[in-house]
Amino acid sequence: MSAQLVSILVMFISGLAVGAIIDCIRINLNRIPLKNIRRISWLLEWHVWLILGVSTFYLLFLVKGGQLRFVDPLAQIAGIAAYEVVFQNSIRFLGRVFINIFIRPILFIGHVVAKVIVSIIRLLKTIIIFLCNPFIKFFRKYLLKNFKTQ
Repeated sequence: MSAQLVSILVMFISGLAVGAIIDCIRINLNRIPLKNIRRISWLLEWHVWLILGVSTFYLLFLVKGGQLRFVDPLAQIAGIAAYEVVFQNSIRFLGRVFINIFIRPILFIGHVVAKVIVSIIRLLKTIIIFLCNPFIKFFRKYLLKNFKTQ
């Protein structure tokens, strides 16, 4: 394969990745209920575009030694368009499957562990209060009177 064809394929695939990442960022930023985050979402998206642009040129540097031809940005734009037209629904479906299979069980386990830890702490607190209660009553009844009279 020629270096030109490899660079076109790499840029096309990077365009697919850029389209998927930007789509993911937009979807997740729109799900955030906080208005302050939504106000600066364009700034966050701009930073993501900047990072993706730098990483694309780094990828281009690795593949072709930094040579940029007119075909390379066109291949990346074609990759973004191909993501939007062909792959968007399937990638979103795979993302939902990934979240439901991997992320939600991890969050559920973390939630259960946190609840168990809070319950153990409450139980220990109750036991400590129960064990210390006779000493507190004794202190209030007898020792506190001795301190007030002196």
